[in-house]
Amino acid sequence: MKFRVNKWILLGLLMLIPVAAPAQKTKHSLFGKKKTVATTGPVAKKGKKQKDGEKVKEKQKKAYEKARKKEVKRRFNMQTKETQARMKQTKKEANQFNKGKQDSFFVKLFSGKGKKKKKHKKPKKNKS
Repeated sequence: MKFRVNKWILLGLLMLIPVAAPAQKTKHSLFGKKKTVATTGPVAKKGKKQKDGEKVKEKQKKAYEKARKKEVKRRFNMQTKETQARMKQTKKEANQFNKGKQDSFFVKLFSGKGKKKKKHKKPKKNKS
């Protein structure tokens, strides 16, 4: 019971943090008065060369991914049929394992799934 109460207190404190955070940044001046500074300001526009550079990088990234997929497919087709079947099965198992059906943070927090089990001590033998 005590452990569950502590979880509720922790959850309450975590929910209060975003509420307590100020909406604007404050900065102290020399005389101790607070000045508010806007968090959002004018956004600097990107130049034409910068935009062109980003487009080139995107094209290179797409070309790389396309070439990579083509190479993976080529290497897969080189294998025998039995090996291809094993590769498919292994890939399927890896995807299932990596995807997983993970519980959310709150489910893990409030259920007893993530706890370590306490080991029971063995009773001492009396020498009589």
